[in-house]
Amino acid sequence: MKKNTRIFVAGHRGMVGSAIVRALQASSRAVQIVTRSHDELDLIDQHAVRQFFAQEDVDQVYLAAAKVGGIHANNTFPAQFVYENLMIEANVIHEAWRAGVDKLLFLGSSCIYPRLAEQPMAEAALLTGPLEPTNEPYAIARSPESSYVKAITGSMELTSAASCHRICTVRAIIITRKTAMSSRR
Repeated sequence: MKKNTRIFVAGHRGMVGSAIVRALQASSRAVQIVTRSHDELDLIDQHAVRQFFAQEDVDQVYLAAAKVGGIHANNTFPAQFVYENLMIEANVIHEAWRAGVDKLLFLGSSCIYPRLAEQPMAEAALLTGPLEPTNEPYAIARSPESSYVKAITGSMELTSAASCHRICTVRAIIITRKTAMSSRR
């Protein structure tokens, strides 16, 4: 990590995001942590997210933001969970890519794996069986974004996610911009 690396932690008030912030603060590396509350930056608003990335000189993005609410909320408002999570993820991932961010950490969850996945869960188990019905709206929203992250690896390289396991125990995709890519989109 270069000196004074600027890291945007989306979802810094949640369980995983706040753990990431604490880990970064405890790190001996010089980093500048960039955060925004929902009132300051609505990640569902594409224009607002685009403006944020245009105004901030962010080197890395750790995407821990999500619409969460538990089993009852998932079952009561499934369309809202799918829509809001898709929009948050699509907006942040796409605008980070457009802005030329060097690294992106996209966090998934065990709920995106099939309900009866063999334990411990392997990456290959994704999309191989039915999801847990109580988590399905959230899981459905998280799965396409994993595919989107992989799709843009033509301009960003997939790298090891091992370093994030000390912070959290969720599936993570870390992509790094290739040094050969000279122009931002």
